[in-house]
Amino acid sequence: MRRQRIIEITLLTLFLNTVCFAQQTVDQIVDNRINEKNIPGFAFIISKNGEIVEEGYRGLSNVELGTPVTEKSVFAIASMSKTFTAAATLLLTEVGLLSLDDKVKTYIPEAPESWNSITIKHLMTHSSGLVDDWELYSWDESNEFFLRTQNDSLFLKHLFDRELIFEPGTSVRYSCGPFVLGVVIERITGKFYGDYLQEFIFEPLSLNETRVDHPYQLIPNRVSGYFNYDSTEMNTGISGMGNGILISPVSYGRADVGIRTTARDLMAFYSALLNGTLLNDKSTQLMFNPATLDNGDLVSTAPGWMNWPLMGNLVLEHSGGFRTGFSSQGFVIPKDKFVIIILTNMSGGSSFPLVQEIASTYYPELSQLSKRDSVRDNTSDLTDKHLTLFRNLVSGELSKKVVNENFPKSYMSSRLKASISSTKSLVYLGEDDVSTKEIIFFDIRIHTLRYYKLIGDSTLYTTVSLDKDDKVVFIDYPETE
Repeated sequence: MRRQRIIEITLLTLFLNTVCFAQQTVDQIVDNRINEKNIPGFAFIISKNGEIVEEGYRGLSNVELGTPVTEKSVFAIASMSKTFTAAATLLLTEVGLLSLDDKVKTYIPEAPESWNSITIKHLMTHSSGLVDDWELYSWDESNEFFLRTQNDSLFLKHLFDRELIFEPGTSVRYSCGPFVLGVVIERITGKFYGDYLQEFIFEPLSLNETRVDHPYQLIPNRVSGYFNYDSTEMNTGISGMGNGILISPVSYGRADVGIRTTARDLMAFYSALLNGTLLNDKSTQLMFNPATLDNGDLVSTAPGWMNWPLMGNLVLEHSGGFRTGFSSQGFVIPKDKFVIIILTNMSGGSSFPLVQEIASTYYPELSQLSKRDSVRDNTSDLTDKHLTLFRNLVSGELSKKVVNENFPKSYMSSRLKASISSTKSLVYLGEDDVSTKEIIFFDIRIHTLRYYKLIGDSTLYTTVSLDKDDKVVFIDYPETE
């Protein structure tokens, strides 16, 4: 009995040491980021299979008052609000008040004729052809646009006046479509967008610290946002860190950027989506799987998320960043219900490489490829085929002898394809046989993950997923140095 007890204590000690090591590693990553970017306040939380495994709160929620960041600190999450708007829209479809195939002009009849074929689905999946708000003004020169746009109607008018970038449903480009969805929600329900979310999402999930932002409201534990004025040419006379840039009240609470919440509330929302306790099975499947263009081609813009394979894992993510001085990131591996949430009160404080680095403490295979050294390439013929494939991504001349028939040709944006197509040479970084791991992308089982450094107009790193016949199933969205 005593020997068994000693073994149990030894195993427990080893377990605790492992947990502590992971904690120290994440803490170090976070502290390095805070120091590197001079971030005033930082909150993070990590959950796996529904259980919080790590969380941390650093720095100040308000620099001028010296108030600390705590679990109650309410951050603005900017574009991560789009996931809430997607969920709200899907809830309307579940009760029959809306169909994803409905034309937007059914609800916004004053929209121009160019909007005739835009559907609700197009708005949700960034396939509408609309521009994003940053294209409506000069980011670095003036803040006038967001000061004079005082209501949703004025913002809509600016969108009405802009030509569509492409025919709706034929391509993907990140846009403010979810803002338009907020207007649709209000016209269908007769409620303010924030009131609808309060009744059907915030209250049912007990998200007691979550709300749609408004600068005039009293919001307990409101976090102040900050901006690095040395990184812009706003001509404000301010140098270094200063308060976030002012915008009009309506701009704070738009449906594409308007949520304020805490790390714990946001984790509860993500958990409800993963567990199917907010949406029904059909809506949950829509939210956690790639969307399609009108011709059926797969794209990475699911409702409320971006999703793609990453080094053998299907991941979902969405970031948020705005001029008001906030930067946030959500990262999900659905199969393990693994979630990382990062909230900061500094514009540019968070990033996907940061959340990937944190994720790699739990999934070592997600470690950034830029940290790998080159290795001897005994299959240079395969490398040559992949170099040709990269160069032909823009033209679309993809050999069936090289790519699997399920290879998603529309998954990457034209800009990203152009960047990869500039590759002049490849550096082989090794490969992993994953044939026993049940990795399935686009209905194809993956047998090999092959890693490259791409030398071209810029230096990129990517993973190529291969089937049993060494045909390419996917090319990971590339990392930069």
